[in-house]
Amino acid sequence: MENEIATFESTCSHCGKVYPTPQLPDMSYGEFIFCSSDGSVYAHCDALSASAKLIEVLLPADSSADLFQSALAQLADPILGRTLTPEVHCPHCGSAERESWGGKKIGAMWVKPTTYDGLIALKRDELIRKVNELVENRNPQQ
Repeated sequence: MENEIATFESTCSHCGKVYPTPQLPDMSYGEFIFCSSDGSVYAHCDALSASAKLIEVLLPADSSADLFQSALAQLADPILGRTLTPEVHCPHCGSAERESWGGKKIGAMWVKPTTYDGLIALKRDELIRKVNELVENRNPQQ
């Protein structure tokens, strides 16, 4: 079921265009908004779900919150054929750099929830391998 989420004005620091960005309320503990790398698709993630808990358990014990959030995005099922990232991307140029965000409220959009059906369908060894590959290929800041 899609969630209606308020959108706020963001300005891309690369192309300068203004676009709507969904933002969760301040009291949204354990929830994230993910985005496709082309900025065309958003997803709402409940990090307290059973699927998220499975991913958390499979990550190394000393994993950072950034790695957990990145894993939730990267391991989610694609939406409309697009994979997800934890960063918001400009729908005009794809840049993840924003000059400003959280500006004035400009409306709302319907956002699909993340699902993990493809991940859950994997055999145990494949599931562990996939999560380990993600950890091994992570960016240094994660």
